[in-house]
Amino acid sequence: MASFSLAFSPRTISYTSSPITECASDLEVLNARILGRADDLGGSFDSAATQFTDLIAWDIKSLSEEDLQMWRDAAVAVTYAAAVAEMWAGHVSDFHSERAGQVSDWNTTRSEKENAVPGQYQDDVITASYPERGGMWVTGWGAGDENKCRDLYDELNSTLSSLNERENTNWTTFQNHAAEIKEMLEQGPTKANVQKLINAGNADWTFYNIDPGRYTMLVDGSDLTADNAEDWADELSAYWSGDKPIDERYHELMLMMAMVGTNAKQAQQNGTDFRPEEMAFLEAFYDRLESENTTEDGYGLGLLAIPADMAESDMTDEEREHALGVLGDGLLALSDPRLGGGYDSLPQSIRYAVEGPYLNQHDDKLVSAPAVYWEDLSSLSALFAHTDEGLEGGYGLSTNMQLSMGNFLDGWGDEHDPEGVLPSSQEMAALIDVGTRNKDSNYFMLTGEHMDPEPGIEYEDDLRTSALEGMFTYEWHDGGETARQLTDWLAEDIHSADEQEATRAGDGFAGFMETMTDADLHEALVNTGVDVTEGDNEYSNASFTQFNGGLADSLADVFDSHIYSFANGDIYDVDNNPIEGIGEYDHDTGLVQMGPQERAMYMQFLMGNDESAGRVVNSVDVYQQIESVAYLESGDAPSSARGAGQLQALLEQSLEMESQDRSDDLDEQIERETQITEFVVGEAGNLSEKIPVIGVAVSKGMELGQDSIVQAIIDGEYEVSPRFPTYSTDENIERTFSLEAFDFVNQNTPDELNNVSDPDDLSTLVEGGALTIERDGQAISAEDIDEGFVFDDSVTVSLEKNPSEWSANTMSELDSMDSALRNVLKNVDVTADGETATGDSYVREFAEDYTSAYDTTRDYFN
Repeated sequence: MASFSLAFSPRTISYTSSPITECASDLEVLNARILGRADDLGGSFDSAATQFTDLIAWDIKSLSEEDLQMWRDAAVAVTYAAAVAEMWAGHVSDFHSERAGQVSDWNTTRSEKENAVPGQYQDDVITASYPERGGMWVTGWGAGDENKCRDLYDELNSTLSSLNERENTNWTTFQNHAAEIKEMLEQGPTKANVQKLINAGNADWTFYNIDPGRYTMLVDGSDLTADNAEDWADELSAYWSGDKPIDERYHELMLMMAMVGTNAKQAQQNGTDFRPEEMAFLEAFYDRLESENTTEDGYGLGLLAIPADMAESDMTDEEREHALGVLGDGLLALSDPRLGGGYDSLPQSIRYAVEGPYLNQHDDKLVSAPAVYWEDLSSLSALFAHTDEGLEGGYGLSTNMQLSMGNFLDGWGDEHDPEGVLPSSQEMAALIDVGTRNKDSNYFMLTGEHMDPEPGIEYEDDLRTSALEGMFTYEWHDGGETARQLTDWLAEDIHSADEQEATRAGDGFAGFMETMTDADLHEALVNTGVDVTEGDNEYSNASFTQFNGGLADSLADVFDSHIYSFANGDIYDVDNNPIEGIGEYDHDTGLVQMGPQERAMYMQFLMGNDESAGRVVNSVDVYQQIESVAYLESGDAPSSARGAGQLQALLEQSLEMESQDRSDDLDEQIERETQITEFVVGEAGNLSEKIPVIGVAVSKGMELGQDSIVQAIIDGEYEVSPRFPTYSTDENIERTFSLEAFDFVNQNTPDELNNVSDPDDLSTLVEGGALTIERDGQAISAEDIDEGFVFDDSVTVSLEKNPSEWSANTMSELDSMDSALRNVLKNVDVTADGETATGDSYVREFAEDYTSAYDTTRDYFN
């Protein structure tokens, strides 16, 4: 095996998070004993505002204030130590996780490069100077071997440089965290330190519940008044503008505001109450901030002035981002009708910035000039960029945000902006992130149907498609990793234990398919007008997935989750008319009936990105393996083979469609199948986590029981691994399913191999590299397999199902291997659904049905 004279050795630490977490747990147990609430410490202690004397289980209500304070001090000290320990454990865990990710990325990339070294250098060490560039001999792939080695070395070296930067950042961040933890332990539970714990998610109402006099000045419902809200707004404005230096009073105010935001998040996620006085307090608070920056005539920036004020103050970046995050959290809570708020409760400056020139046009609405509007978007983004990821906006805010921002991207996203006057990709991503947290809003954006709309708002439904086009075709700085939140839930929730979530995801997929396969939108998405350079090819009309890999990966997740629907829809109806359009989601089987054209159109999106294309090719291969296993277990060839054959034909059609679009773009022939070859191999190693997803889709679609072999595949008890698939020729089809049949016998009834009449067939398979046979851990050679050889418990057989990995893989050698495999299957029996037949008969039946379905699908497109 070739190697490179490059090494990656990230620094490490000698301890893990486990003992630190155990320490925190021990401290929590101690606190439970102090409070006498060991049975309910995690319940009421940290979830909502509670009187300390009610929190503690001991009867201490008659104690003096001095004695009560001693209890409080003890509980605060132990709670603080536990929370800091949890924070430290998180930092340690994050360090190890990032380091492990770096090592994994290095090993994966290094292996890929080593495997790609040309044959004549496979036993060499590729260094910075060896081999030299300039070799004149050209391989059949069109690149000199020496030049190929140099390119591989440079690519690996570039990866190493990037990893070294990541390693240095990880190490520096960890050292900074260590210094911060040390300082926090030395300083104790100050208001600033408690605020850090709350920001990090290591505490909520804990410290207020224990000692409200120390950690806040207002919290009781009777104190959440409009007058107090206005006073707080005035006080905080003075800090944010720089008129007052940040002090302990500031931290008191910010702690309380953060706790209100936390209570809103808990109400959203856990269904706990958000008190009416809290909502009224927020409304009065933001109204005051709005009025401070707005004239009586309605002119002025309102809340949008605050980010600029903070930028001009002496606040540190950390202080500014935290303050903006707390402000944004409050706005999200204020917008949510489930909490008692709503879109119309938001300040006018926020609503107008969200709507822009696109939504809710009326005579008295002030519409800013483009340059002013762009500045408003940047300010709006600053207010939402640092919000709690677990807190979402209401339906009205989320939907209007997506409609408006999507249309802004559609209209302005491709504009050349050398002066930087337009909002940046990072700023727009923050707004899209906030808009796409609400899955009900996402459901509307993907399907065009309002599931549970917020009343009193006129939604601009006709802007939905252009908004989607804008979000998908914008050249995101992160490749669409933020925007993918719009579609990720379709795959994540489809098998949710929450029936309502699963139903929304299933119906959402059907509507999403209808949207994405609309002819006009599909054309806009695969021919975006965006310039992309790949190798020597300069595309000027790339598919959106070509430059937004995060979105491509999300759509591939959706494909995997619904692969049964892609494989098993009908091509023609009972009257032999082609199936068209998208049907409804069947909640029992997970099947959505889709026309073949629509399925191929969606799969073309996946073929537009190298990684997602490679991944989908492997997904199809795994699906076909799982279907063949299901057939060998059930004996239902038409049901299993039809899907496998159709899916292969659809894969080839989608590759051809993308090849044609690229050829039209470059005005030269592009073979997409050849382009993605290395990515097919590269993505195979990343597919293990997707195999259960595909297995669940097959199991639900075929309505298989919990004791089926497909369920064993889902549970990882029956091995299925992706390999480079080739299913289009009769020889490859028979070989592929013969290998599946042999593997099925080997994994279920290996003693059947004793019925093979001619041991030479087994010897051929061993000698050719398809079989590895061991007895008591010792390899058996082909010569050792004779008529007296017995397959018993001491013998293990491993099958290499990828013929390209066989030593015998020339045309003539493959003919001999196929013949040997065929002869073996003639001598072994397979029992499916109570009926027994020879393995080769199952192969013939499956191959016939597979070929029929494949041909029918290909003929449809031809």
